[in-house]
Amino acid sequence: MTGVTRRWFLTATGAVVAAGAASACDTTATGGSPTTPHASSLPEPVAFLRTSWSTDPFALGSYSYLAPSPLGVSVREILAAPVGRLHFAGEATSGEAPATQAGALLSGRRAAAEIIEAARPGEQVIVVGSGFSGLGCARDLTDAGLRVTVIEGRDRVGGRTWTERLDGIPAEMGASWIHGHQGNPLTTLLRETGGRSYSFDYDNVVGGDENAVAELDTYLAKAEDVEDPDTTPYSALLPRKMSPALSYAVNSVLVQEYGAEPEDLAVSADEEGTAGEGSDFLLPDGYDRLLAHVRGSIPVRTGAVVTRIARNADGVAVTLDSGEILRADRCVVTVPIGVLKAGKITFEPALPTRKREAVEALGSGLLDKLWLQFPSVFWDKKADAIEWFDPTDPGRWSLWVNGHRTFGKPVLLGFNAGRPAHDHAHLTDRQVVDSAMDALRRMHA
Repeated sequence: MTGVTRRWFLTATGAVVAAGAASACDTTATGGSPTTPHASSLPEPVAFLRTSWSTDPFALGSYSYLAPSPLGVSVREILAAPVGRLHFAGEATSGEAPATQAGALLSGRRAAAEIIEAARPGEQVIVVGSGFSGLGCARDLTDAGLRVTVIEGRDRVGGRTWTERLDGIPAEMGASWIHGHQGNPLTTLLRETGGRSYSFDYDNVVGGDENAVAELDTYLAKAEDVEDPDTTPYSALLPRKMSPALSYAVNSVLVQEYGAEPEDLAVSADEEGTAGEGSDFLLPDGYDRLLAHVRGSIPVRTGAVVTRIARNADGVAVTLDSGEILRADRCVVTVPIGVLKAGKITFEPALPTRKREAVEALGSGLLDKLWLQFPSVFWDKKADAIEWFDPTDPGRWSLWVNGHRTFGKPVLLGFNAGRPAHDHAHLTDRQVVDSAMDALRRMHA
């Protein structure tokens, strides 16, 4: 058993902070053979892409997680419930597949069904957000004959689905995987677009510390005896002082899956649903193809930052940061949980107490990415992923996905989650790349 978990991989999400190039060293690496080059001879990356979702004002985190709360797993249903003519969608409202793009899409379709059932013909609906949730909702509403306006605060469409290109391959800055392709609505979109898929092999992982993960399993087994898993954090199952190896395992199994530290994560988080069964897919043609298929010709107004949403018995008024007011019969809010928790949007009248409690009860997790392009491969070409245990800072750069295996290019994708991700969020690009290269050099020493 490794520290890699199935749900973790799809929920990796983030936002681009910067893309740049680094000068390459004179030395090159052969890569792919049983022997790897000495650490000092590792080539420098020739280009990179990094994320920092916690500093992105339109996300303030990567995806939602279940924090200890008396509301327990019912919190998502409470958050999803409409308030008059105001409706809510997004992965945080999904009981089927929280923290995934499948959950986002399903939530948007659910909100659309609510409106279609209650609305009069020709009603006007404002959808706030242009990710899978917002566009999925807008697609169904438009097909039902309602008038739809989609507004997006960013200067691009997609929300936490964002595909860049690096060395000609799709570098997913947000969602990367279709988790559980069987019965997953995203697999249907993939088939409709004719896109390719790569079945990720979770057994084809090198490195890590299997003994540490086995030790962690003995502690996590105590979850079955917890009387109130809704209000009990995972930290209650763990020793107060953990060895570096156990800290690594905690990061690998829990933190990198949920984007949250064990003291912030409810034991009942493990009870929440996922989208489908079967293997997980990477998308060699890019996630953006699926999003574009859902959108079709639906127009999206970008750069429209919402600051206030007022509602009454007759309709809604959405105020933008420019002072412009948009009016409609109904509104669907699909912004991330981090934005709701930060109070970036004022609701008038205030949301019901139960709804505000639900917002408070959900956490905004963090998982950030660093894509590195090299002149050649110096790591194991055959592995799908590479794990690493840094005894000086367990959890830092502990997981890498081998881009050569999937895309045939000398590219690595590194992850930080929870505390290590927060520690790196405010570093400069150069500092983040240097930190990653320090890890890679010590991995290959």
